[in-house]
Amino acid sequence: MNDRVLTRRFAEAFMLMKYAGKAGEVEWLWNSRDGVSPFGVSTGSGGGIMNHADWREDVFVPNFVPPIGMRIFVDLTMDKALVSARKRVSESWDRGQYQMKDHPILGPLGPAGAADELAKEIVGNGDQPTVEIVTEEIHDHFRMLASKHPFRQERSA
Repeated sequence: MNDRVLTRRFAEAFMLMKYAGKAGEVEWLWNSRDGVSPFGVSTGSGGGIMNHADWREDVFVPNFVPPIGMRIFVDLTMDKALVSARKRVSESWDRGQYQMKDHPILGPLGPAGAADELAKEIVGNGDQPTVEIVTEEIHDHFRMLASKHPFRQERSA
């Protein structure tokens, strides 16, 4: 077993956090990363916004194994950013009052180049969060980490 030494840069790293919406929806999301988490997220149905609520109820669980179907925060990958950027380009390239094809920087790049450039902006410095629904593959990954490479906290002398 190869333990991982737990260091945290952000207080909300590896926290199970409560999010609540105005219509009474409540959902617990786990931050699987050592990064910030958004204050608000879309509801699971996409019909509204939920905000981080009751912060004192957050639970630190670095070796958590999220169940299939749960939503968790993960680092945004370039692949996911490209999907979002391509959608944005297709929706605004030659439609609407301000068409992307006329943009002085993005327009000359063409649709593919514009999407690549937008994706780079979306990813930023690489620590942007996104919400992922836990699949069997993701569940198995965290189960393996928790059993074979668990986090351990360094002990003070």
